[in-house]
Amino acid sequence: MNRKYPVVVIVDDSKAFRIFSRDAIKRTTKWVRIFEAKDGIEGLQAYQQHKPDLTLLDLNMPRLDGVYVLKAIMKEDSNARVIMTTAYDDDQNTINQLFKLGAYSFVPKPMNRMTLMKTVSDALYNGKIAGTHNQISKSFVLNQNYI
Repeated sequence: MNRKYPVVVIVDDSKAFRIFSRDAIKRTTKWVRIFEAKDGIEGLQAYQQHKPDLTLLDLNMPRLDGVYVLKAIMKEDSNARVIMTTAYDDDQNTINQLFKLGAYSFVPKPMNRMTLMKTVSDALYNGKIAGTHNQISKSFVLNQNYI
């Protein structure tokens, strides 16, 4: 997309996490436009309406889960940058499945602000270049609370 400022869509059923993410992203990215959705259906609608540069997507949500939404986004644009998050299911098989489906990164909850800011910044400014989807290494951010 040729736009002046980046667009981010945050899809999460937790209002607190949406606020946390929005504030962290605004601290990292100047002039960013942020749109929010509280479930998978609203998330897909927001993605289709805004064609974001980055989507922050929760795995476990009502109405449509994050895996379904990720598949739909990747079907529409295989170069889309989607950072997956969850507080519930961060086992290696799930993470591997998300990367196989096209996720750009995975960040487990809870996360600190710096971890989120770094991951978002990397995705927006060091992200995929059109046509190199399978050549870019995927990133997995360990939650500093677990180390």
